Amino acid sequence: MRLTLLLLCIISISQVFAQDAHYWTEQYGTNSMLLSNSVSGSVEDLGAVFYNPARLSLIEDNAFIISGKVYQLSSFKFKTNSEDKRTSPKSQSSFGGAPSLLAGTYRVKGWDKHSFAYSFLGRNRMDVDIQESTSAYGNVLPGIPGEEHFSGDVYLQKKFNEEWLGLSWSYAPNNKFSIGLTNFVTIRKQNATDETQMYAYTEAQDVEAYKNNNQYSYSHTGLLWKIGLAWDHDPITWGITVTTPTVSLSGNGSFTYDYVYTGINELNPIYERNKQSDLAMKLKTPFSIAAGIGYTTKRGSLHASAEYFGAVKEYTLMSSEPFYGQSTNDEYQSFLVNELNPVFNIGVGYNFVFNENVYGYVSYSTDFSAAVTGSSSDAVFKEKTYASTFDSDINHFGGGVVLHLKRADITFGATLATTKYRVNRALGFPEDDNSGIFDPDAYTDVRWNRWRFIVGVSIPFLDEFTKKWEDKILNRNGESN
Repeated sequence: MRLTLLLLCIISISQVFAQDAHYWTEQYGTNSMLLSNSVSGSVEDLGAVFYNPARLSLIEDNAFIISGKVYQLSSFKFKTNSEDKRTSPKSQSSFGGAPSLLAGTYRVKGWDKHSFAYSFLGRNRMDVDIQESTSAYGNVLPGIPGEEHFSGDVYLQKKFNEEWLGLSWSYAPNNKFSIGLTNFVTIRKQNATDETQMYAYTEAQDVEAYKNNNQYSYSHTGLLWKIGLAWDHDPITWGITVTTPTVSLSGNGSFTYDYVYTGINELNPIYERNKQSDLAMKLKTPFSIAAGIGYTTKRGSLHASAEYFGAVKEYTLMSSEPFYGQSTNDEYQSFLVNELNPVFNIGVGYNFVFNENVYGYVSYSTDFSAAVTGSSSDAVFKEKTYASTFDSDINHFGGGVVLHLKRADITFGATLATTKYRVNRALGFPEDDNSGIFDPDAYTDVRWNRWRFIVGVSIPFLDEFTKKWEDKILNRNGESN
């Protein structure tokens, strides 16, 4: 079918906007964000709840931290080798907030060698909503005699949000060694829509229509643990962190399929529609192990980390019940699956000490994709849909300054995540008689940049304020007596 071929030309956009198979895309803690995930053995802020909970007992100052003032500018630029086929803007951008960390530490009376912390962090978030549209008049569809008015729309949406709630514990039997554990409750919601609509009004005064929609959504709750070991032999620190796979607690999802086609050149029209909800689902994540080291001098400190993420063999997150197409009586069943390759990431950073009040930071880290290459499906009915599709690698750069004031530490900085990749087949619709339906040599180069601007605040924990209020109350009682 000619319309199906046209669908194949543009459906590959769905591979462009899914940063959903990366583990080092986010950073946590005011200083750690500027060091680009290089702090598994040397973290000095409350990013320790994520990077290495054992370090909590070796951090000198208990603090309450909010790194929520993080703003994100994300942009895409497109360049095709057939620019005349491009119908949407050649660049797109969005600005808004970014995932953040809220954490605090506390002590328990009589447990002097133990440290405790609570945390709330945005682990992953993506919200992509893109539409490609065109309209034309001419012999756009070769299967139809004469000229026709043609219009088409492609709507692609993928959104997920994952948040972690954690409680951490750390124990230091001496000032050289500590162990730690963070228990995270993970909450993830994800949905995706892939919809194409095309219409033609022919010289014979017939209206031809095509609509195809594949959609899924799910929510999942699970548990995982981070187990850390840390050593401090001034001027060198190092540590190891093990992250367990996720244990599923609950999950459910839904699935929608629409395919309506009026038929061209005496082909049979098609009407197929099915929607299912409350489907059982499960989510698997890999085991990982990270190791890091820090080396401190009078003029600064060097940080380096590496983390290995294991593979996840192909498995089914969610499947629909079998159903039959109304007009074709064909049997269908949809499967949302995933498969992840092993990944090894590295990060390096340097902290410059300009003076006792001003520190500077610069860093770099890799962010390799775990997605299985070529896993996307171009079929009208997607019997097998992969939850992770973006297989391009990302580079991260960071830099900024921290001002150490009497009552607070103020952080100003920026990070850049960037990647460039090629999508086979141009993004767009044919616009004239000579453009053809499918050009096997067409491609689109995509450049993605994500800037994050950081304004972080770290203030003394409530113990200091509590002590002041207690002193005031005691003084008042003394005066009344």
